[in-house]
Amino acid sequence: MSDNNKDIYKVLVPNTAELEVNKLTNKIYFNKSSKPTGKYTQEYSKAVFKADRILKNSPYKDYQPRYLDPNLYTGQSSTLLEFKDWQSIYLKDPIKGSIAPWTKAEKAYYKSLKTKRERYKYLVIRSGLRSTVIDIPYEAYTNVDEKGKLINEDYKELYKKVESNRGLAHLSNGYLFMSEWELAAGILGDIKGFAKGGGGLWKTGFTTRAYQALFLAAQLGYQPSLEHQLSTYSSSVALAGGGHTNALREKMLKDFSKNPPYDEFGMLPFLDELIGVDWIIDVNKTIATNENNIVIDSQGYIIRALGDRVKKGKIKDPRDIDSTPESRWEFHTSTRGAIGSYRDRYELDIPNDWTKEEAKLYMNSLILEAKLAALTPPQGYPNAPYYYIPEYLEFIYKKHKLDAKLNPRIPAIYRYNFPQELRAKIQAYAKEHNIKE
Repeated sequence: MSDNNKDIYKVLVPNTAELEVNKLTNKIYFNKSSKPTGKYTQEYSKAVFKADRILKNSPYKDYQPRYLDPNLYTGQSSTLLEFKDWQSIYLKDPIKGSIAPWTKAEKAYYKSLKTKRERYKYLVIRSGLRSTVIDIPYEAYTNVDEKGKLINEDYKELYKKVESNRGLAHLSNGYLFMSEWELAAGILGDIKGFAKGGGGLWKTGFTTRAYQALFLAAQLGYQPSLEHQLSTYSSSVALAGGGHTNALREKMLKDFSKNPPYDEFGMLPFLDELIGVDWIIDVNKTIATNENNIVIDSQGYIIRALGDRVKKGKIKDPRDIDSTPESRWEFHTSTRGAIGSYRDRYELDIPNDWTKEEAKLYMNSLILEAKLAALTPPQGYPNAPYYYIPEYLEFIYKKHKLDAKLNPRIPAIYRYNFPQELRAKIQAYAKEHNIKE
């Protein structure tokens, strides 16, 4: 490695590692591995460069955080009350309608949409879910009529490609690939895609994405998803199926699923106002800072390790009503330990003893995870809010690293990922009809 920093630049991989690269030769200086490497270095280097380009060209790359300044300046109001108000919401379940709420203008605009297809498309866009396996422009969303026939033939090949990659086409690649192709199908108009994709993602570490997909399926009217999701709710938000049960809420959700108030299109668009949402623990997220391009638990090893410790009584789920500052901090410490033991290690070169198939899947996974990191909305998914440990939130606040834009109570239409053109339509509709917030 050169001692002259001018001869070096850095590339990113999704686990937040920065690798040094020789400017003259484009050689990547991978971290030292315990196994011999070199057989796949050239090919793997290409994958790393591609992942770096994806991360640095995220559609959200221009997102600017608004850090809460913990300092008190003469003549200026303190941010402490704003922080304390935000911090307090994690000490209990979210209040119905308080997380990414529908504004009056947004609700009125949504109700002005006269077809199921238009409303389906709107809810998909609002969810923040975007395809990672194939580029799908907004114009192609739900490009099918009530009978499943294509409306715009220009997107025929796109539909064919997605359909050919669904089901067991990626069985050997694992749940992440299969789930992401299902989500692509959901975006194109097949509601089952969100239910299947969300169910598959639960087996990975992308828990907020999984829950948003399942919640969206229920909103869109996929009844089997609603029945399964709500009747077995306590396990679906738990850590890999362990801990965090809430008997009263579980009963409420079971009762709701028996007679849900579907609208004229058989949908439940305002489901979040009817049943609320829940805090989701997802370690594929840098806590309350603007470092959003992160994937450290793609396979779910960390979340399952935490779930196992909760089930064995070694730590408490911090969302439990009887958790304490000490038990929550212990969970945080355990999380950091699990990350150190199980996180993805893309800063290491591929060992020579891997098969070609293993190496290819690893490189394809790196690229897919880079896309997932790049396309995850910086302020999270509206119906699957991140859970932040209150004590750690305070730690970040005092370090002047707490981004106020990550407050989950910010309405969905005012978030950075919401399309500006659509927001303008909503605001124009509100103005035309004299709708005030």
